[in-house]
Amino acid sequence: MDRIPPELRTPRYRSTALTGIGLDPALDRQDPSNVIKVGELYYVWYTQRAAGVHPYASTIYYATSADGYTWTDCGQALDRGDAGAWDSFGVITPYVAAIKGHYYLYYTAASDAEPFGTNSTLRHIGVATAERPEGPWRKLENNPILSPSADSEQYDSLLVDDTHVIVRGGSYWLYFKGRSPTLRPDETKWGLAIADEPTGPYHKYEGNPVLGSGHTVCVWPHREGVGALVDNAGPERFTVQFAADGIHFRRAASLEFVHTGCGPYDPDAFADTHYGRGISWGVTQERSNCRLYIVRFDCELLAPPPNGSN
Repeated sequence: MDRIPPELRTPRYRSTALTGIGLDPALDRQDPSNVIKVGELYYVWYTQRAAGVHPYASTIYYATSADGYTWTDCGQALDRGDAGAWDSFGVITPYVAAIKGHYYLYYTAASDAEPFGTNSTLRHIGVATAERPEGPWRKLENNPILSPSADSEQYDSLLVDDTHVIVRGGSYWLYFKGRSPTLRPDETKWGLAIADEPTGPYHKYEGNPVLGSGHTVCVWPHREGVGALVDNAGPERFTVQFAADGIHFRRAASLEFVHTGCGPYDPDAFADTHYGRGISWGVTQERSNCRLYIVRFDCELLAPPPNGSN
């Protein structure tokens, strides 16, 4: 059995307030992306909407920071599609990959072709591309790139959502959550789809789901494998996980709490490294007085140097 890296057993997870994208009584900000650094600035994308608007009717905004604590909201990055399009109801849950000088914004969306129903409206994953993190973003013509299963018996026959992409062995590993109409929102599970290019085509792993827990996805390259933070859904709720092969996850540690929507700062995500250095911070969502907003999380999930004794 593959050994779990010892540093994953003591995550020391905690959170602190941010300025600029923190609590705002007029807005909801949630589901932040991973954090990337370009030049001297950190970038993050997130779902935003006015208070009282349906969560799925949101659009995607972004912010920048020089230190990871004080952020500047830079405005909308991606809008919903035209009426009747697959992404016309709203665009949510962003994730951004920086690959070979290009940027890829993955997002989830639903159509306004019929009234939205939590257990009836299909949700798909698409991607937009840009040459700069500020955009402009161009949606891929052949979107969506990942859709719910056509087999009603599959766990992801209602929705695919919450993309996290990492590069492994020259391929693009897209982790996502899925749910069927027969499962509750807190019974989502993680799946995996793999492609040769960041825009696909993506092929779902035949052994999905790879983890039977997690309402939002948070993964990163860790040593030779993949680490994960699991939030509040399923039997593996509030845990750190590790998969030496990126597929067969095992519990490394249990925590008292993990926020929903953790987006790590992970400089190794797209490096196709043979030894991932792990993570030590990121951003996530918090709720107060019925409003959702962004906070910072810190943790101690860094791997030792590859030539270290561990």
